[in-house]
Amino acid sequence: MDDNNVAAGTVAITKAQLNAVGINLPDDDMEDLIQRAENEVNERVGEELFDSLDDDQLQEDKSVSDDKIAEWLAERVPGYKQIVDDNIVIVLDELVKAILNNEAETAQKQAA
Repeated sequence: MDDNNVAAGTVAITKAQLNAVGINLPDDDMEDLIQRAENEVNERVGEELFDSLDDDQLQEDKSVSDDKIAEWLAERVPGYKQIVDDNIVIVLDELVKAILNNEAETAQKQAA
């Protein structure tokens, strides 16, 4: 984590969420995709939260344990849960678009 970011808490993206948006992969690939998606959401949320915390809170954030950070942020950042939920939706949407784009490119190459 760099100085322009805060720990965002634990974001959980599930296989069911990915299945619901049409992403169906073998378990190993699914686990990898879930991990990458969760990391991306955490990164984005952390960047967004950085601007909403004052200097004292940013220093305090560094001392909060990983298992308590989501609770700590929810107490200090208005709309924290909505920020997390919005970023999950955005990342899932981007994944679907990337997969659909990749499938379209593959179909074009096979047709050529």
